[in-house]
Amino acid sequence: MKYDTQITELKNLLPAAKNILIALPAGADIDKMAAGLSLFLTLEAAGKKVSIVSDDAILVGQSHFFGVDHIQKNFPSTDGGNLTLTLEGVAASDNTVPALEKLDWYAENSNLNLVFHVLPGQTFQPAKIIPKYQGSSFNLVFTVGAVNLNALGNVYLRNQNAFSGTYIVNIDTQAANSSFGATNVLDTTVSSLCEMMINLISDLGFVLDADSASNLLTGIFDATKNLADGKATADTYMAVANCLRVGGKKPSSGQALENMSQNIAAQAQPTYDWNTVSAAIGQKNVPQVQHVPQKTVPQVTPFDSQFVPTIDKQDVPSPEERPSGEGVISETIEPEWLTPKIFKGSSLG
Repeated sequence: MKYDTQITELKNLLPAAKNILIALPAGADIDKMAAGLSLFLTLEAAGKKVSIVSDDAILVGQSHFFGVDHIQKNFPSTDGGNLTLTLEGVAASDNTVPALEKLDWYAENSNLNLVFHVLPGQTFQPAKIIPKYQGSSFNLVFTVGAVNLNALGNVYLRNQNAFSGTYIVNIDTQAANSSFGATNVLDTTVSSLCEMMINLISDLGFVLDADSASNLLTGIFDATKNLADGKATADTYMAVANCLRVGGKKPSSGQALENMSQNIAAQAQPTYDWNTVSAAIGQKNVPQVQHVPQKTVPQVTPFDSQFVPTIDKQDVPSPEERPSGEGVISETIEPEWLTPKIFKGSSLG
């Protein structure tokens, strides 16, 4: 058992714990959410009353997880904890109660009686009595992937009393973790939080089901880039095998292709060696294109009838040098070519 020495006290408390909270950190990634949901499903299957809470809204890419619909954004409302009775309309602006001398209580049968001793001549008549629970009735709080309590965001900041005095189990893989729990299950050597959760669930004496295993496989594959990352070890493959044995499903090929396309897009565009390419398609040599300088052609003004361009006969191939089938062009310039042309038409403006 990999984490047995770290969970000795937890194993003694867990059988009696009937109301359990699982808290995810703000900005939880696929690995953390999959691990938290798998723990939720496992404890729920064991007959525990479990709530799971996250400060974030669920994203579209996370909606495929089993149990994701149980994640609450607001802190779960539970019965239990410290009870406060609010009596409206009896306190003064300086937070004193002028009509009240003292308060007593006594038990009678199965009832608890509160006795408000009112000063002579005063009236003590609350407009309304409101019961309110402070703190929580959770026996255990599991934090999954949080380096400290502040990492839980508003789940902790707005409900600090609920965490005060409650037994906290801190599960994490990050070296920066502050070991804030009463029990700290920490491992920085594993490939992912989901790999760690597979071993932890087994060490606690629970059995994975197909839904939990599918969540855990998704987390492992995402954290290890489909097992191609150097973090994946032999233990990672063993964890994957354990999930597959109980009916867990690997992430769909569409998710794997999406990850692959992102990796390809991040790479630089390739540079081609055309000689290598031509050799691959059977062409031995790549024809080299020679640069032929262009001759300067004088500007001709059509209206200058005195200008007659001369042609260097060396530039004109002889009939014998011309390719066969090519017509012979007259070397004499026709007079009409130099005559200005006048175009008429209704479309010319």
